[in-house]
Amino acid sequence: MKKFKIIALALLSVMLLLAGCGTSSGSESGGTSTGSAGSTGSESGGASPSKELTIAVAGPMTGDGAEYGKAFKEGAELAVSKFNAQGGYNGQKVKIIYGDDKNDPKEAANVAQKLASNPEVLAVIGHWSSSATFAGIPIYERNKVPMITPTASHPDLTKEETKWIFRSSTTQDMEGKNLADFAVNKLQKKRIAVLYINTDWGKSNASAFKKYAEEFGAEITVYDSYPPGQNIDYTSALTKVKGTNPDLLYLGSLYNEGTLIIKQAKEMGLEADFMGASPFASDGFLAAGEAVEGVYLDSLFYPEADNERVKTFVAEFQEMFGHEAGYFNALAHDATLAVLEGLKQGGPTRQGIRDAMEKLKGFPVVTGEIIFDEKRDDVNKPYYNLKVENGKFVLVK
Repeated sequence: MKKFKIIALALLSVMLLLAGCGTSSGSESGGTSTGSAGSTGSESGGASPSKELTIAVAGPMTGDGAEYGKAFKEGAELAVSKFNAQGGYNGQKVKIIYGDDKNDPKEAANVAQKLASNPEVLAVIGHWSSSATFAGIPIYERNKVPMITPTASHPDLTKEETKWIFRSSTTQDMEGKNLADFAVNKLQKKRIAVLYINTDWGKSNASAFKKYAEEFGAEITVYDSYPPGQNIDYTSALTKVKGTNPDLLYLGSLYNEGTLIIKQAKEMGLEADFMGASPFASDGFLAAGEAVEGVYLDSLFYPEADNERVKTFVAEFQEMFGHEAGYFNALAHDATLAVLEGLKQGGPTRQGIRDAMEKLKGFPVVTGEIIFDEKRDDVNKPYYNLKVENGKFVLVK
């Protein structure tokens, strides 16, 4: 009996040893990463051939600007999905993690620090506003992380000496010149009032428009700002505007404030046309209905453009997300394409991506063909001049 127990114990020990070896081998081989926003994949030693490569998208995922963060997310996801379907980088797929800056400069700095200190993050697409982008730039630059903003347009964001900062949208100076030409030379508006939101973006936007409108021969009858925030009463500013009898009111505004100002101006009997910048190119603006009929604006993206890249993007976006692509979807998509092309040409390092992106010349995207200048601004994007007619944006030729 004692001998039998010894044999049984010996057999049990062998079985446990074999089971343990099998379990150990299985855990070392690992599974496929889910690529969730919270994962960091912080193993040391660099990426193995089966490991996913990480890029980040930073923007207002929650809060008042959440619709813009959602647009960033969708545009980036479409670009990455296609890249991965085509084989990724030498068989390695790319995943996206997200940083929520709530469109607040303090939060943006925190997000930038978190992303920059994560060695897995090869590049950052973000941020949405100029103020948030200003907050992140010194952190990305100091940590040598390539960052490309799809939308922030303040001209001072990029400098020749900030080697890691890119912009795939245009600057306020570029857009201001286009809008002033549209207003003064094409629409023949000669007396123009200007109201703008008192933020980095708003001040830059209005200043550029005013400069070029005056160069083209227009008179600026009012040049005034209003504070950002909800529940602002625009009566005082609009009373001043109405008293100068302009033939155009230009708004350096986001679409939500712009909608309220236009409604209030019409209720006050202001007999003038209205014009805004590219943030008006939004379904949220069109949702105001009759109030925004006839408003002029410009945009870097027009879903009905007679352009094969635009048509393909619109169809693929609709198939993936079930709704029509918008302005901010397109800009985020194109910024992500620039990063992915940098990865493809330069390899899976921050330095390699930065160096390859800097050399992009004529790289085709939805909103044009990217050409970065010495400040790493894309200087090759055409504008579409638009008007709201029957609840839709239509091209003004």
